[in-house]
Amino acid sequence: MKKNIVIKNCLLFNSPSGKEFSDIKISNGKIIEIKKSDSNEHLDEIIIDAEGKIAAPGFIDVHIQGAGGADVLDNNLEALETISKTLAKTGTTGFLGTTVVKPNWGNSHLKLMRDYTEKNLSGAALLGIHLEGPFINIKKKGGLAPDSIYADYPNALEEIIEASGDALKMMTIAPELPGNLENIKKLRGHGAVASFAHSDATYEETIKGFEAGINHVTHIFNAMPPLNHRVPGPLAAIFENKEIPVQIISDGHHLHPSIVNLIYQLVGKDRCICITDGMHGIGLPDGFYIYNGKQYESKDGAARYLDGTLIGSTMTLGNIALKFMEFTGCNLETAINTVTKNPAKLLGIDDRKGSIEIGKDADLVLFDNDFSIFMTLVEGEIVYKK
Repeated sequence: MKKNIVIKNCLLFNSPSGKEFSDIKISNGKIIEIKKSDSNEHLDEIIIDAEGKIAAPGFIDVHIQGAGGADVLDNNLEALETISKTLAKTGTTGFLGTTVVKPNWGNSHLKLMRDYTEKNLSGAALLGIHLEGPFINIKKKGGLAPDSIYADYPNALEEIIEASGDALKMMTIAPELPGNLENIKKLRGHGAVASFAHSDATYEETIKGFEAGINHVTHIFNAMPPLNHRVPGPLAAIFENKEIPVQIISDGHHLHPSIVNLIYQLVGKDRCICITDGMHGIGLPDGFYIYNGKQYESKDGAARYLDGTLIGSTMTLGNIALKFMEFTGCNLETAINTVTKNPAKLLGIDDRKGSIEIGKDADLVLFDNDFSIFMTLVEGEIVYKK
């Protein structure tokens, strides 16, 4: 009979007093009890003494391409396992593999992720697929390859859904392009999140996208027109909306700290979702690496080609949440919720993930007072220990 696990003497990240230690009991990958710490120990339990370390739900990254020197586009199981294990070291317990379409491959990378969604990768769980495109505006493609953008491709969405199956959890889409309002409706009907970005939409076109079913915003401010007092564009429509959550890359590189705080003030704490938009340099030391055949430098949590072009974040999700706390002045609970509770709600998995509650998956992270990661558990299994 498998023994229960008890994490003793931990300080819950949302503890009202900030001083009272708690015990978290786990059975068959689920949290079955949370109580004030005591000295009782039983033979049928494995004891993990947290020694006062902070316990939080495992982090969920809904927008990440790679980590540990691997990328989803490597298109092999070894890459997915490398990403999974690397993310576990950073406190992330679940992620959406973020990528683009590759029709010349037959989208085999989507089929691979479909087959390993919610399967054991020895680290963070692959929760599904986030596709940036292919129904995006080439004017706002950013770093996305033109051959991964469809201007007019009959039955393209049906082909993507066939390759991805139920693993397709999110698609970033531009509502102003012909046919995309219907594609948005189809995405929502499939159960996927339709997210706004890589778009040149006007204020009015953005609102039409919301009416069609867009229910999220990808990396707000990035890959979309700026706010203008005479031509308000999509940002005004986003800020007027009272329901849609937004992704924030609060690494200090993609957005100025004052803009992060502005988003927080306008959108509210429950709709802020911090992401990495990370690439394969996450988990690697600062230095020079090759990505997409070009050399880049990873430094201070940002990846830039040698001409200075910002190509992605290499900062961990936990550190991005801490930056969010620094930039906004919010408390630790609010910052942690931006990478746990809020993304879980977006994905519709908040009934089992995203918070420390009885009956939910034991996806947990323990960190020291300096916020370094000490231990990560996925469904009650220790997948990383310092």
